[in-house]
Amino acid sequence: MSYIQKDLLPGERIVYTGKLHWFLFAPGLSFLILSGLLFFFSEDQPLLRPVSSIIVLWALYLLIKAFIIKISTELAVTNKRIIFKRGLISRDTMELNHAKIESIREEQGVLDRMFDCGTLVIEGTGGGQEVLRNIDAPLTFKKQAQAAADPAAANAKP
Repeated sequence: MSYIQKDLLPGERIVYTGKLHWFLFAPGLSFLILSGLLFFFSEDQPLLRPVSSIIVLWALYLLIKAFIIKISTELAVTNKRIIFKRGLISRDTMELNHAKIESIREEQGVLDRMFDCGTLVIEGTGGGQEVLRNIDAPLTFKKQAQAAADPAAANAKP
């Protein structure tokens, strides 16, 4: 059972589940490709093989780290709040009631727009903000959070 399912309040249900984008693996894959190219062209340059081996180790580290981040991160919009959890051994959570959200902003560069990933910045009414990076389909997550907040805003007491 996931952290979010265990943390649901009475009467609370998950409306949308977000995920991290595969682009999280891009740095490790890039180093892996670079090491393969160095190894391929190392016949004439004997120094390139040990360099290639070091780069392979670095690439494996980055890929394992990205995999752990991917499997240990949970994102959800419920009918009452937004819940975000990251961490495998240590845990970092953010839970923000819809009524306490001041704004949700998405940030996308050119590559992010091409691959439909990006960063969400959620700002609470108390001035705090939470930055969620490498979100898959951030605009969809934002729309789902805003749609779920409408009934919450209608039920809020003035």
